[in-house]
Amino acid sequence: MERLIVDTQGSRLRKEGGRLLVRRDGETLDSVPLASLNQVILMGRGVSASTPLLYDLVRRGVDVVYQSQRGRFGFRLVGPVSKHSALRSQQVLVAADAGRALSLARAIVGGKLHNQGVVLRHYGRELGQQGQRALGTIRQQMSRAEQASTLDSLRGHEGSGAAAYFATWPALFDAERWGFRGRAYHPPPDPTNAMLSFGYTLLLNDAIGALYRIGLDPTIGFYHTIDYGRPSLGLDLEEEFRPVLVDRLVLRLLRQGAVQPSDFQRAEGGSGIVMSDDARQLFLRCYEEQLGVKVRYHTLDLNLSYRQCIDKQAEHVARCILGQDEAYEPLLIL
Repeated sequence: MERLIVDTQGSRLRKEGGRLLVRRDGETLDSVPLASLNQVILMGRGVSASTPLLYDLVRRGVDVVYQSQRGRFGFRLVGPVSKHSALRSQQVLVAADAGRALSLARAIVGGKLHNQGVVLRHYGRELGQQGQRALGTIRQQMSRAEQASTLDSLRGHEGSGAAAYFATWPALFDAERWGFRGRAYHPPPDPTNAMLSFGYTLLLNDAIGALYRIGLDPTIGFYHTIDYGRPSLGLDLEEEFRPVLVDRLVLRLLRQGAVQPSDFQRAEGGSGIVMSDDARQLFLRCYEEQLGVKVRYHTLDLNLSYRQCIDKQAEHVARCILGQDEAYEPLLIL
């Protein structure tokens, strides 16, 4: 096991010897070797952990993340980062260099658009002419993105490609039944968007964790605007993985009938749609399975899991920053 997610409210995590115990009402729900972990995610205010356990996890370099049951990021515990000062200093210099930052950003957008096209081609027969038009738009925006001279124009090409991509989704499931009218968030207005937002949050946590492990600052990115509290580099690294890890999963759950509209309800205060406990558990299990799927990793010519690919891409970003790799190559799925 590499990651432990605990969302059962009332649970308390503690350390016993070399193991992490999850207990609730005097019952042990789980027991995991500490040495096997690289991330622990605690979901909801009803999940807590003892100080000795947290100290041990941070000392071991395990990423500890607190987030809400809806998947909204709360905070994370991070150990000393001073050992990576040279890499982080160079990261700031690259982010301030408009030319180098734009070069990295172009590759990030190109990777996302390519992988969105791969998802659409999988459903080519069902989408018909609509799918072909969307693929044409995505290819066009990829070509324009390669030539973009500013970050603003690059964001425009990414946005146009994404609009064409999500415009095809209603043909892939009963969009009327699910209330899906396109990608929307903050807060998600329908179950499909609720699953997308939840999945993207899980993926962002994975990207941030990988960046921390390699020694990069997740808040200093190249494509997403640097702003107070925004994990810009985490969002950058996430982009190429969104279509193949989250979008594919959401479409599969919808098309297979694994979830139903009754598995979702409006959040307290009317702020968007949230998943039921059972639906959230199902999504978490399926997401973990998706992370374990192996694909060909381009620069090493090896079959690696998506989880390993995220780590490898974080290392690749670091090498690009240090000038050890000439250009960033996103993970392009075939």
